[in-house]
Amino acid sequence: MDTPEILAILLLLVGLALLVAEFFIPSGGLIGVLALISVVGSVVFAVQAWWTDSPILFWTFIGSILVLTPTCVFGAAHILPRTAWGRRLMLPPPSGHEITGFQEELEHLQRLVGCVGQTTTALNPGGMLEIDGERLHCEGDGMMLEPGEFVEVVAVRGNRLQVRPTDRREEDGFTSGEEPPLDFEDLHE
Repeated sequence: MDTPEILAILLLLVGLALLVAEFFIPSGGLIGVLALISVVGSVVFAVQAWWTDSPILFWTFIGSILVLTPTCVFGAAHILPRTAWGRRLMLPPPSGHEITGFQEELEHLQRLVGCVGQTTTALNPGGMLEIDGERLHCEGDGMMLEPGEFVEVVAVRGNRLQVRPTDRREEDGFTSGEEPPLDFEDLHE
């Protein structure tokens, strides 16, 4: 075999190996570009080796590129992760407990909608508030609030409570989101 023939086959094998490595090594596409350059280089050397002397061998080489490239991509994406060696290369998916951790926190924050708390830091627009002895992250509705002001939780945005100033107070006995009890003296006035 001549040097262009060896280089054509060698560059094709390197390009296919790099194409498979692109699936497992985070490179931002750099390995994929190197794989493309390697395959293009193999075609250039195949033209030098077989185009004039043996066109059938050249077209066989091109056909093998067209068959091996999708085969390597399919193997890297679907078959290799199911092998013992492939499982060692890839990260396992998160467990159900890892996924539901945030869901429990979100449900806890949703239960606080309607509650009244007191700011412990200035809200500009984000800060901290305290509800029933628990310190939580919150965001105001655009205006700056000083520490010690009473706020009502109106929504949950991500992992923060959305709050607005209120005249209701914690010590009124209705911080858990329920409506205040009716006072009959207020109705007669």
